[in-house]
Amino acid sequence: MTKTESKLVLINGIFNFANVLSTSFVSVFIYTYTQSLVMMSIYTIIRIGLFPFFFTIGGKTVRKYPYSLTFASGLFFLTIMMIYILAAQGLFEKEPLFVYIAAIFYGVGEGLYWFSVNNSNQIAPLPEHRGDYLANVGIGNNITSIVAPVISSLVLGFVTNQMYGYYGIFALVIICYIIITIISLTLNIENKETRDFKVVSHIIPNTKDKNWLMIQSSTFFYGFQNSLSLTMTNILIYNATGGSDSLYSNLLIFFSIAAIASFYIMRQKMNETNMFRYFKIGLFFIVTSALALVFFENVWGAIYFGLTNALGTALYGNPYNLSMLNSIAVYDKKENVAGRVIAKETAMSIGRCTGMAMIVLCYFVFGEPNYMAIAVSICSIMPIFVYLIIKHYYKKEGA
Repeated sequence: MTKTESKLVLINGIFNFANVLSTSFVSVFIYTYTQSLVMMSIYTIIRIGLFPFFFTIGGKTVRKYPYSLTFASGLFFLTIMMIYILAAQGLFEKEPLFVYIAAIFYGVGEGLYWFSVNNSNQIAPLPEHRGDYLANVGIGNNITSIVAPVISSLVLGFVTNQMYGYYGIFALVIICYIIITIISLTLNIENKETRDFKVVSHIIPNTKDKNWLMIQSSTFFYGFQNSLSLTMTNILIYNATGGSDSLYSNLLIFFSIAAIASFYIMRQKMNETNMFRYFKIGLFFIVTSALALVFFENVWGAIYFGLTNALGTALYGNPYNLSMLNSIAVYDKKENVAGRVIAKETAMSIGRCTGMAMIVLCYFVFGEPNYMAIAVSICSIMPIFVYLIIKHYYKKEGA
């Protein structure tokens, strides 16, 4: 890998470390105040719904300024989000609706940060390095997923007051954000594109451009299924383990080890010629994983979900991501692809919000206890459409 690729892998890993550290501090922490999966769904819709706006702001910014500015701006708003959550606990107890303010800070911060990462992922890796780069990002992220729960357990174990433990975790996350900002200052990603770009006209694909139709439609369905992982699956696993923090943490470590092995195999074995063989296996894992959580609401369901999801993340996710990187690269010489990247991420956000909205709709239509099984079943079949669309179009129109 090049130095820039290595630094991006490091940035991804450090952010994932911070993200895993703060997961219980954000999702589960907020859930304890709302006690409502519906409110958590709306919270996530607000958060994800802001992405397209701040992807676009990020795209306009990097035409004139370095990527370090959008990296730092995103991390600043994420820091504000965590400070607000710490300071607003009394407000949450009186009125849970205040959690939606946290969703706004979260959406702004992640929108700017993920624009920086996603656009860097598109333009920085050399074409012949993309498969290895994606696998290395996956390996790095899962290594930090093992380390983070251990660190958080140590921090919470050293204090008598759990709130002081959260303060300690908060401080570690801020340090991670500072380190990422410093690394971003050293990134050698040239701002070659001074041309403006279009976003709105690319969001709804022209049916004559089969390549772009493939990208947008498969990304929408990918986001639809991915909506489960944003909030629901962490909470469902937590509930399936009986709310045991130690068992939950140990399972996350076990799943991360399985994911590392899967990403390593993909780095060694997968290429553009054989990727659909792995894509098909990963498809089975992803489709069946979440179903286990709602139809087997116990530790065994959580174990099946975690293991198949860990394996499927690489076997299903790497072929999808590789096909997307190669297909967007088709437009690189003709236009500023920032518009394409933002439009693709907008399709992802629309898919995620649609999935979350569907969960809320199922709640009001079917009620407890049936709505979750129905919603998860609908989300779980969406990867089939992702596979079929890419399988049909990629070889005809791919890079």
